[in-house]
Amino acid sequence: MILSYPFSEHILLVATAILVLTLPGLVWILSFKNDGQDVAERLGDIIGLSISCLAILGMIFFFLGWRFSAGLIAVLFVVMGIVALYLLIKHRADIHRVHLWWLLGMGVVLLLVIAFRFYQAKDLVFPAWVDSVHHVLITQKIIDYGGLPETLAPDLDVPLFYHYGFHLIAALFSWISQLEPVQAVLWFGQVINGLVVLGIYRLSKALWRKTIPAILAAILVGFAFQMPAYYVTWGRYTLLTGLLVMLPAMAVAYEMLMNGFSKERAARLLVLTAGLALVHYLALFYFGLFLLSLVVERGVVWYRSKDPQDRKLIFASVWLMALAAAGGILVALPWLLRMLSAQASQVSVQVVLPKAENLNSYQYILYLLGPTHNYYWMGGALLGLIFIWWQKGSRGMALWTSMMVLFSFPWGLRFGPFRPDHMAIVLFIPASLLLSYGWVSLSEWVQGHIHKYAGLVVLILGSMGMLAWGAWQTRHVTNAVTILADRADWTALEWIDDNLPMDVRFLTNTTIWQYQMYRGVDGGYWILPKTGRFAIALPGLYGYGTTEMKEEWVNWMERAAVVHACDDGFWSLVKDANLSHVYLREGKGSLQPKEMISCPNVEVVFQQNGVWIYKILATE
Repeated sequence: MILSYPFSEHILLVATAILVLTLPGLVWILSFKNDGQDVAERLGDIIGLSISCLAILGMIFFFLGWRFSAGLIAVLFVVMGIVALYLLIKHRADIHRVHLWWLLGMGVVLLLVIAFRFYQAKDLVFPAWVDSVHHVLITQKIIDYGGLPETLAPDLDVPLFYHYGFHLIAALFSWISQLEPVQAVLWFGQVINGLVVLGIYRLSKALWRKTIPAILAAILVGFAFQMPAYYVTWGRYTLLTGLLVMLPAMAVAYEMLMNGFSKERAARLLVLTAGLALVHYLALFYFGLFLLSLVVERGVVWYRSKDPQDRKLIFASVWLMALAAAGGILVALPWLLRMLSAQASQVSVQVVLPKAENLNSYQYILYLLGPTHNYYWMGGALLGLIFIWWQKGSRGMALWTSMMVLFSFPWGLRFGPFRPDHMAIVLFIPASLLLSYGWVSLSEWVQGHIHKYAGLVVLILGSMGMLAWGAWQTRHVTNAVTILADRADWTALEWIDDNLPMDVRFLTNTTIWQYQMYRGVDGGYWILPKTGRFAIALPGLYGYGTTEMKEEWVNWMERAAVVHACDDGFWSLVKDANLSHVYLREGKGSLQPKEMISCPNVEVVFQQNGVWIYKILATE
């Protein structure tokens, strides 16, 4: 389990995560003059820049046909470490005691949030749900290849068309820490989840230049909101990584418009936009909507302004921001075109009208916005949205939030392949910002109109109440349905690794999932990414296979989903898929061990804690 490592190993893993997530960005930030940011803001940018720089470097190596070697990685990190140390020494006069106290306080908060994320994931042995299976597979293939591979063969013979930012840094973390990819993705994913609070702080501070609302927004996301803590039950580590890049990108875009242009800001926006495009295209869509909102808001201000000089400045700031963001897209364009070649059929624009069949979608959206305590946070944020619509400098944020809410409805304008639930699961971002800003503004009003200590009481008691209630309600966020494998499956897969040759092929239980795709139901789903052996329950990326291969794989999985006895259907599937072994888990799937008792030409080779592995002795 995720908490089973010795404390000393956790310390080493934390050090490795810090190395991977901060070193490239630290060099960048120290190379330029601070433009008034505090330590937490700069750390948010450091992490976003580190992820972006590594993603861009990975893409460059891919298209040049180069690979990373152990020696090259060591040289790169040693050089970056030396440069960072030199810059720290050079700027030591600018480091004051207040910065060290900030660093200490921020470190304590981050450790508490990350520790809470680990507690929420304490029951997991494997990363949860369906996406995690191919996340681990891609991570393993990057390690095996020494960079981004053209395909995932021989494990899964499909091209790599996926956004890869998380997998690249997870592979680097796994390689340095020597954790196998399954463990690395699970451990590192919780750190990524916890660090989202830095991005929330960064964006809040950029919008309102107030520290207290930014701190409150960050800790509410860390402890009180249902999302993004619930992402652990989906294994949405790629989207979380995208948010670590998107939030600083949103902040610097806003600053370019409101605080003035600088070459460093433009370069930072360009790199963050490029990195975001390589990390997660859904997060890129959120970011595009945000930029559109800012452009519309600035356009209205430009139209209403009567001062030619103001209009000139507004036009220049919008143009330069758009140019920097477009430059980032241009940098990432080679990989975006590669992804688009596989996703083109899903790209669409349509208007969905309210229908009776939308009711289930509407109920699912409500479920994602809950549970009960979260509805209160969303209600408070809605009041905050009304409040900022009346504030001139915040209307861009208000417009973005309003669009995100509207796109969360199961009817209306829809941009495929993005769905309403994709919008709903990130509403915690504007909700936390608006709730915290509104609550602090309310306490300031009470302080100014009633009594100075009354406002302080409102702020402290209200914040503590929200945190306590939210933390208690979110202490157990994992959904049992999404936990497909546990310790018993881990033991069985370790046995497979130690005792069976690489060319064995497993029959495993499958089930229909969404969009007519199939998934595994137990530890058999993890056979391919963890052990490298073939199993009929293939990772979800099988959909990228050729038409012929996909039809064959789907046929096998469809038949595996309904096999319930050692009958003609069973033996036909064994022959067609050239299967040599069977992996079953008691209580999961259509085929159960009790049905195999009288099955001829099948021998039990492993049985422990409800997991059964059979060897097929003959196909007749």
